[in-house]
Amino acid sequence: MRLSLVCATFVAGPLSLCFMIAPAAAQVPPGLPPVGNRPAVGPVGPAVTPQAAPAPSGAPSGTNVAVIDIAHIFKNHVRFNAQMNDMKRDIDAFDAAMRDESVKLQKKQETMVQFNPSSNEFKKADEELAHLKSDFQIRVQAKKREFLEQEARVYYGIYREVEEAVASFAQRNRIGLVLRYTGDEMKPEDRASVLQGVNKPVVYQYQLDITQLVLNQLNAGATMPANGGGIAPPVSSGPGQVQPPIRSATQPAGPTVPRPTTQQR
Repeated sequence: MRLSLVCATFVAGPLSLCFMIAPAAAQVPPGLPPVGNRPAVGPVGPAVTPQAAPAPSGAPSGTNVAVIDIAHIFKNHVRFNAQMNDMKRDIDAFDAAMRDESVKLQKKQETMVQFNPSSNEFKKADEELAHLKSDFQIRVQAKKREFLEQEARVYYGIYREVEEAVASFAQRNRIGLVLRYTGDEMKPEDRASVLQGVNKPVVYQYQLDITQLVLNQLNAGATMPANGGGIAPPVSSGPGQVQPPIRSATQPAGPTVPRPTTQQR
């Protein structure tokens, strides 16, 4: 029997936040016409048009904006990975029990060959086997729902923490907008990777990635397991969207160490 379970998925480099600075508009003294239409004053000649103060070198102008890689957050969130690994152990234990049950059912079915298909013994054994198989299926489906509901609660709780951490960080640093993005580089030979890259909402960002800063806040006081703590990397159904792959309970995938991203953060 196979159970579909979700398991969760990148390493950010040095981060710094560059705030947008809009150049101050030149002020016109009261009573004078707008700059550009001002007449000459006496013998001095035309007035010199005031120039706006230049913005600091390298500073972009506009609204204070930051970006965050949610998939990277989930893959490297210590408590999230701990909870998902606990679930994996429960799945493995259930898988082992169900495999044993499956072997018993198979052996019972094999013993039926000794009976004549039209005999009462065969019919009785067949009915018993059908009942056992039905009970087996019911238990598997019930456990599957239980695991999926448990996983949903884990994702919900952690994502709410992420939202609160982002809001707190943004308010402290006067950031008005935080956009979801992915730091993964496109792989030319991988069609899914190329399509994901083409559809990224954030085409370019420079020193606006707050992923690691928020992750540090979320992981404060926690210790990442020695094996890296990363579980199966999530599949992204869109830029920065976490949609983990389906894992079979009878054939669970092993943990994977988080891989570094090549994109500058």
